[in-house]
Amino acid sequence: MISEKEKKKIADAFFPSLSGFIGYYVVATARKVDAISHLKKVGMTTISLDVTKPESIAAMKVQVEKLCDGKLDVLVNNAGILTRGALADVSLEHVYSIFNTNVFGLMAVVSSLLPLLIATKGTIVNISSASSVTPFPFKGPYAMTKAALNSYGRTLAIELSPFDVHVLTCPTGYIESKLEANGTDQVPENSLYKAMAGKMELGVPEKQMEGAGYAELVVSEVEKGRGWGFGPWRFGAMREWLWVGTGASKGYWASMMGETFLQRGFKGIINWDEVTRVVRKDNGLE
Repeated sequence: MISEKEKKKIADAFFPSLSGFIGYYVVATARKVDAISHLKKVGMTTISLDVTKPESIAAMKVQVEKLCDGKLDVLVNNAGILTRGALADVSLEHVYSIFNTNVFGLMAVVSSLLPLLIATKGTIVNISSASSVTPFPFKGPYAMTKAALNSYGRTLAIELSPFDVHVLTCPTGYIESKLEANGTDQVPENSLYKAMAGKMELGVPEKQMEGAGYAELVVSEVEKGRGWGFGPWRFGAMREWLWVGTGASKGYWASMMGETFLQRGFKGIINWDEVTRVVRKDNGLE
């Protein structure tokens, strides 16, 4: 199992879930390997990995091949960078950097480790976000990367089906993690939204799913395996998509109701009328 997401409780929760409850041998990765050194205490191997650097991915593959005898049962892609700011303000260079970690780096890791996954008819788990489907004001670039990840996973699932490699995409709601806290606001002085500086965390619920509970749900889904089925119908099997986390189910059902309902509904959830009032007043429109 490979996961690359620094200082996040989601990642910390995944590793014990796999090694302690199920019995997997776990290889954990992070840019700064010291940040996950505590995982060694529960029997895991830690490796340094920067998904934006080809040489780092190549070195990781060599290590994993040796550690896992050329076979990998489950690959968990959990990389994520979040910054806050209006799409009208964000620089393309900044968007490139987010895509490089959240999408392109992930793709490179999958391509690198694919032979090891084919050898076991393994599973690729892509940790996406409910924001990939629902509106996510002031966090647009992050949401865009997760939407790209959904599309990537959907196509990859079909392309890898001849090799019996399964792809599980997990549009995730709010989880107790440092993702929001570690996010930074990008609000230039001439921004139309400068009145919102420091106030861009909209609709974040006070109570969120614990990382350990989240990880157990995802691991349990993976453990279902292929099940049995007839034609497009399968029973008792791992799904293609798993919506999980606080608010994820709301996003799923709202997306089923059509775009108008989706946008208007989420305006209410994040109190967008108040944001509109503040922004219009600051721009002299009231």
